[in-house]
Amino acid sequence: MKNVIITGVTLLSVGALLLGSYVLVEDLSKEDTIYKEVVSVEDILKEEFNCEAVIPVVYKNLPSLKNLPVETRKEVFIRALLPSILIAEDKIKKEREKVLEILDKFKKEKIITKKDLSFLNMVLKKYKTTSTDELLARMNVNPPSVVLAQAAIESGWGTSRFFEEGNNIFGIWTFKDRGIQAASSEARLRKYDTILDAVEDYLYNLNVGWAYKRYRLIRLSTSDPIMLINYLDNYSILGKEYVRRLNEVIKTNHLEKYDACRLLDTNRKPYWSFN
Repeated sequence: MKNVIITGVTLLSVGALLLGSYVLVEDLSKEDTIYKEVVSVEDILKEEFNCEAVIPVVYKNLPSLKNLPVETRKEVFIRALLPSILIAEDKIKKEREKVLEILDKFKKEKIITKKDLSFLNMVLKKYKTTSTDELLARMNVNPPSVVLAQAAIESGWGTSRFFEEGNNIFGIWTFKDRGIQAASSEARLRKYDTILDAVEDYLYNLNVGWAYKRYRLIRLSTSDPIMLINYLDNYSILGKEYVRRLNEVIKTNHLEKYDACRLLDTNRKPYWSFN
């Protein structure tokens, strides 16, 4: 694989010339992805839920969950969040598969197209690396149980002000725009148009942030959520206590059962295409 990496990096300068021709598109067409503006708790609960065929619905706004019974609140929160997790991670999987196809061409000394080079250059730039080994470590997915557990803790199961005002599920700060100001400091948290936007930003943060390098390395060899969360201690100032809380949330709420969930098969188009 070292020869593949060296060759790939050598050819990236050619690919850079083609960067403008590459366009990422949604895997799910507009007809397949259901965007919902404002819904009621009853609307969410009455929708059929099948873990093996999760409907790709993206919520833009949710009703307040604060006054709901605890178990109802958790069910609504999971149902609202899980489709966006699966959509976002499905995108990453498809892009990763494309990278592996290109690297396999290098290894077998097959013809590498300009489109291949453009795609490879684009994702290397996106994931902030020049190494294809590092790219594959970063361009990876997580067990939904881990994502759900972090979302539950960071947003109080969807009851935080930051979630209600800006779909900020994971407590992600912003330094580039006004955002939502914290009550007791000058810190501001990012606002998102949809739950999917928030999930995608969180996943990207895990995949490129320096604080999660150990997590990404362990993720290459296991998908066990209980093992993986041990390497998320840098996500919070609570450190190991944060890991303990993640463990408790996953086990108490049996979140691991959602790791087997899949999106409804809608004959999806590829995420990557060229003009």
